[in-house]
Amino acid sequence: MTQGLRTMTTGIALALTILVHAGLAWWLLGLGETGSKAESRALAVVWIERPAPTPPAAMDVPDVAIARPDAPPPAPAPPRRDALQAVEIDAAPVDAETRLPTATDLLAQAGQWARDQAPAADFAHDPLRRSVAPRTDGRFAMRRSISPEDVVKGIGQLLGGAGYTETPCPQIRRNIANLGIGGDAELAAEEIRRLQQHCL
Repeated sequence: MTQGLRTMTTGIALALTILVHAGLAWWLLGLGETGSKAESRALAVVWIERPAPTPPAAMDVPDVAIARPDAPPPAPAPPRRDALQAVEIDAAPVDAETRLPTATDLLAQAGQWARDQAPAADFAHDPLRRSVAPRTDGRFAMRRSISPEDVVKGIGQLLGGAGYTETPCPQIRRNIANLGIGGDAELAAEEIRRLQQHCL
């Protein structure tokens, strides 16, 4: 029973591994195709035609040679709307007593404003603030580092189930002890054969 379960588990793990690798290959091939399409689009140059400039509108200019001497003088042309107009502004009188603030005055004012904006002291615990480590007398405890053997055992327990060991000998010996009490003779003979093959 244990052998059939282990074979089925191995088959499932093998099928999942093949499916994951096939999916990754399909995804990577799809990335290559979209990358080449994006590169070809990035290199395409499209020229946009500039619209033809409109000719300036002809202005009505009175013919000076044809003007009659008894005609009234022409009215002045109205000012163009897009032309700038000068506006006179009276300057404010400058008092000798009023002076502009210096850089020192501005820095002092900015410092006072910053102090006014600062929040009041809060004694609530801040979980993001790191606390200072307590001083020790030179001794410290080191954790045991994870060895490659520990990694292999962990992966084996993931795939093989709880209690997985790299050698089947302890399990075979337990099976023989359980079958010796009053079990099937065929199963006991099979376990003894496995013990001789794998452990002795």
